[in-house]
Amino acid sequence: MKNFFKTTLAVFVALILFSVVSGIVSISMLGAFAAIGTAETSLEENSVLRINLSGSLVERVNEDGLEYLLGQINGEQTLLGLNDLRVSLDKAAKSDQIEGIYLNCGSLAASPASAQELRSLLEKFQTESGKPIYAYGDNYSQSAYWVASVADTLILNPQGTIGLVGMATQIPFFREALDKLGVKMEIFKVGTFKSAVEPYILDEISEPNRLQNEKMLNGIWSEMIADITASRSISADDVNRFVDEGMVFGESSDIVQLGLIDGLKYRNEMTVFLKKQFGQDYKMVSLKQMKSAPSTDKFSMNKIAVLYAVGEIDSGSEGEMNSEDIVKELNRLADNDDVKAVVLRVNSPGGSAFGSEQMWFAAKQLRAKKPLIVSMSDYAASGGYYMSCIADTIVAQPTTLTGSIGIFGMFPNMEKLLTDKLGLHFDGVKTNQFADMGNMSRSFNAAEKEAMQNYINNGYKLFVERCAEGRGMSVEDIQKIAEGRVWTGATAKELGLVDELGGLDKAIEIASQKADLEAYSIINYPAQGSFFDTLLKEGKE
Repeated sequence: MKNFFKTTLAVFVALILFSVVSGIVSISMLGAFAAIGTAETSLEENSVLRINLSGSLVERVNEDGLEYLLGQINGEQTLLGLNDLRVSLDKAAKSDQIEGIYLNCGSLAASPASAQELRSLLEKFQTESGKPIYAYGDNYSQSAYWVASVADTLILNPQGTIGLVGMATQIPFFREALDKLGVKMEIFKVGTFKSAVEPYILDEISEPNRLQNEKMLNGIWSEMIADITASRSISADDVNRFVDEGMVFGESSDIVQLGLIDGLKYRNEMTVFLKKQFGQDYKMVSLKQMKSAPSTDKFSMNKIAVLYAVGEIDSGSEGEMNSEDIVKELNRLADNDDVKAVVLRVNSPGGSAFGSEQMWFAAKQLRAKKPLIVSMSDYAASGGYYMSCIADTIVAQPTTLTGSIGIFGMFPNMEKLLTDKLGLHFDGVKTNQFADMGNMSRSFNAAEKEAMQNYINNGYKLFVERCAEGRGMSVEDIQKIAEGRVWTGATAKELGLVDELGGLDKAIEIASQKADLEAYSIINYPAQGSFFDTLLKEGKE
């Protein structure tokens, strides 16, 4: 027995020592990761910036954060941030060491507005630097080809293809499944086109929603076709013929003959091609290395703040938008005398009406002190438009989805599930008429339905008034284009919901003009935490 205790104690001590040593090693490794993320890159002569157009294109990636390290497969980064690309392409255009860009294309997943913005950044690089862009892909996804079509030369693997297939949307409908479960959704809404509730009450898309989806998809497809035909000097008819005749499954030589691609090469042949263009001794520079290269921009005490407001509003999900955090940032920026103008970068499909109102009010207070410009990304719809409408100027991509000026409430009625299927019965007492309103064991009664619909109506009325005030339009004119309808940025500009078409750079340019700034520094908010900050935050939640 004595030996047993000795052995157990020895094992216990060994485990403690192992844990301590492992912890020290882990901390050292994490420190190394953090150090790698902050190291400055010295560029060599005759360098080429390599951009991998694969994975997911997102608004913002933190290279020093946990998300970045986890977002890798076999060492390849699967998250591509517009923030990194914007900084890196600007540095590459100004750098004497960078001779051009190589786009290594594959399966890029990107929302239309993000893809269009990246394409515009590459066009800007070409215009400002005069340096070439070459693109290669074993296969090009539709988004990757749209972006890469701006390149001076596009090369395809002889056995590859480009995934131009057109635009489509697929909506799942749950009504029949909910009926089988014994669940009915109580719906309260304003807006003929407010379609978020349809999957819970219908079996197929409504005609108003079909109409708006067809218009949106056709608008986005037209933008994509216009960009491709302008860069490739081919006709829209030829592009649509490629799509409609299923040539994506045909011979790669036909793609060259049509003009969508310049030539066919295997990867080792592409390496030879690049050596001919840049010389035998050219060096590839990664996006991360380019981002950490020294900047040639002069520092200025005058700052333009870019505040990112990304995700569903007050959803409570990881990475989504917390209205309280955005309000705090807006208040801080309003009181910061070094910040001369603010660009609110909105990428949100909407969410909480209450949270949207709080952000609208904070944005209005900031606007009273300094210029406020909104830059819309993929979405600025519903609550995303609510928080945006008060800005001095609204800038959106032609393919941004915006508007959706409407409001709804949805509550599950589980009476049949609980009583008919599970055999549960409920009874109770209450002091007042609405004391148990929202009880999922029964449906709303007539008085409750009227009260809830009035609440929704009042919310819609306030939303419309906020938009009318912000846009300098009458309530009647806003109502004509509201009703929950979603518009592309191009159409929204025609309707007066958007002022200018373009990306974040355009919004920053307008902000500098309104603040009368010739020199300024750009500061991004909220600040992105380090690897350790992310871990500590995860531990607290």
